Amino acid sequence: MRVKTTEASRPQDIEFAEAGLLDQIVSVFRRTSEQGEREELAIAQYQSLRKQIPLLYLILLANAWMVAYSYMDVEPRLLTIYVPGVFTLLCSFRFIKWIRRAGTVPTYAEARRMLAGTTLLAGLLAAVFVFWGLALYSYGTAHMQGQVAFFIGITVIGCIFCLMHLPRAALLVSAVVNIPFVLFFADSGNRSFMAIAVNVALVSLIMMIILAINYAAFASLIRSRRSILDKQAAMEVLDAHNLWLANHDTLTKLPNRHSFLVEIESRFRDLEQGAGDLFIGVLDLDGFHVVNDAFGHRGGDQVLIEVARRLLEGAGESFAVFRLAGDEFGLVGVAPWAASAGMLERSEAICAALEAPYCVNGVTAHITATIGLASSATVSGGAQQIHEAAEYALISAKQSQRRGHTNLFSFAHQDTIRRHSLVEQELQTADLEEELSLVFQPIVAVATGTPIGFEALARWNNRQLGRVSPVEFIQIAERAGLANRLTCVLLSKALAAAVAWPPQLRLSFNLSMQDICSPDNVLRLVGILNNSPLDPKRIDFEITETAVVGDFDQLVTAVTTLKALGAGISLDDFGTGYSTLSQVNKLPLDKIKIDRSFVSNISTVSTGYKIVKSVIALCRDMKISCIIEGVETQDELNTLRKLDCNLVQGYFYSKPLLADEITDYIEKAGAQALYDAVAAAPVVPFETPRRRSSGERKTARHAAT
Repeated sequence: MRVKTTEASRPQDIEFAEAGLLDQIVSVFRRTSEQGEREELAIAQYQSLRKQIPLLYLILLANAWMVAYSYMDVEPRLLTIYVPGVFTLLCSFRFIKWIRRAGTVPTYAEARRMLAGTTLLAGLLAAVFVFWGLALYSYGTAHMQGQVAFFIGITVIGCIFCLMHLPRAALLVSAVVNIPFVLFFADSGNRSFMAIAVNVALVSLIMMIILAINYAAFASLIRSRRSILDKQAAMEVLDAHNLWLANHDTLTKLPNRHSFLVEIESRFRDLEQGAGDLFIGVLDLDGFHVVNDAFGHRGGDQVLIEVARRLLEGAGESFAVFRLAGDEFGLVGVAPWAASAGMLERSEAICAALEAPYCVNGVTAHITATIGLASSATVSGGAQQIHEAAEYALISAKQSQRRGHTNLFSFAHQDTIRRHSLVEQELQTADLEEELSLVFQPIVAVATGTPIGFEALARWNNRQLGRVSPVEFIQIAERAGLANRLTCVLLSKALAAAVAWPPQLRLSFNLSMQDICSPDNVLRLVGILNNSPLDPKRIDFEITETAVVGDFDQLVTAVTTLKALGAGISLDDFGTGYSTLSQVNKLPLDKIKIDRSFVSNISTVSTGYKIVKSVIALCRDMKISCIIEGVETQDELNTLRKLDCNLVQGYFYSKPLLADEITDYIEKAGAQALYDAVAAAPVVPFETPRRRSSGERKTARHAAT
């Protein structure tokens, strides 16, 4: 079977071997069409001739003076001394010129000029030498005439050999010498000289054929070398591009997280040998996901590009800027600790610059930026520890409602970290069943002043630390991945306490992001509900608004699972996170709880009043309940009544209660009818509640999966 080879697949470096002899000879004089190839070939010819041309001049001078020496006694001095002398001066000048250019790489223009001059001069010298030799011929004896024939023959062969990489010059020399040489001796009538002339012509022809073959190989070698160099250059460009991609963000063109980590390590090592302190900043955009939801990812990308531009402009020479991930950026700078105020001022200026409005598709968008800043002056350890301190300062700023500003890591933060580490260690080893407890805060109907349910609030009394604030230990448990462990203990305790309540009262229970963003954790909650005598329809699970910006699909799955059991779903702390109305609309919510920060001074602050009014109207339109948290004064309650608010929660009605205080509270609130209704109802006494059947529990488990 014969395999057909296409022209495109034929290797370039063996083309000369497959070409015919005539094609090879013709190719010597064919001008290549590619400019780059012409330049490469001309420079290569020049570099090769630079070693051979000086030898050519030595051959010419040696042969010429040997002939002139033989004719000294019989020849006029013009031909034996003056003409060779002029040859010597001219050849010496060219010899020195070529020697002085040894080691230099010419430009294409220089190489082309030298090659053209060499070709022209070779033809002129060949003509002068051959006619000078023939002029000497008539003055000599037979032996001397033979020397002239030998001189012309050996000289032309030597010249052709030395000019093998300049074939046009070699052909010109061969023609200029051989044509008059053959004609002259053919007319001499001497058979020996006629044979010599024909022999020299044939040898010259063979030499030209050999020259053509060698030059074709030489040109092919140059083309191959050029091809290899082009491929190498292309690979270097590709490698450089890949290296850039590996170290930069393609959207903002900023160095990426990998470059950031390399940079902080490098800067930290440099500090060990010099002065100054390393400043590392972590910047996070507040509310950026709202821009993504409102304008799509393309609009979000426009904002990120503009953020990168403002960052570079605002950072100046103080900070190097990096994009770490998503809407998170990094800052790296070096300055003495005495100049920390200036670094802080610069980072605050960056926050202010990023707060300016953004134009997206003709619409104005607003975001802010929060920066956590740390320095090697206040953080012990290496670059990684400084980076972690900057991240902690960022988290601390967001939790303390310092969004839109810079939070500089300080010694106070170090104390807090040590405290959190101690709390985390105790959470890992504590007997949570023994140490965790619950209090319950009533949720009150504004119209009657009676409770409709209670929210379970966690308390922790540790044997080593004493009473630990729930704000502190819940956040630490979430960061340490222990939140679901606490939730399981607290939910079991809450369900056990709510069993003793009248069936009209509901239990509100808070879930962390870890509880609902993990399928396994959701199944644990389902298992606890199935093993409890309390009807799940009496439970409201509260999820924080920050959970909405996590894995939203998993959140919807978790909420749907809990709803399938009959439980209600409340959105807690509404207004403090970054959830959008489109996300809220996709959740099967039963209640929305407005954060207490909007209630404080609601009667005097118009902003809070308008927000609460809008949310109450939103809930009414969505046909879900609205609960206002943090009601503490009569003025606040009166204002909420005017807004047609139905449910409130706060110290105005009651502080959180222990489980055994709930009965007294109900009686004082005038809600004894709740218990009376239980006694009159023809149902199984509440003290001996009915457990769900295995079939009901099986149905609930199927709903959970």
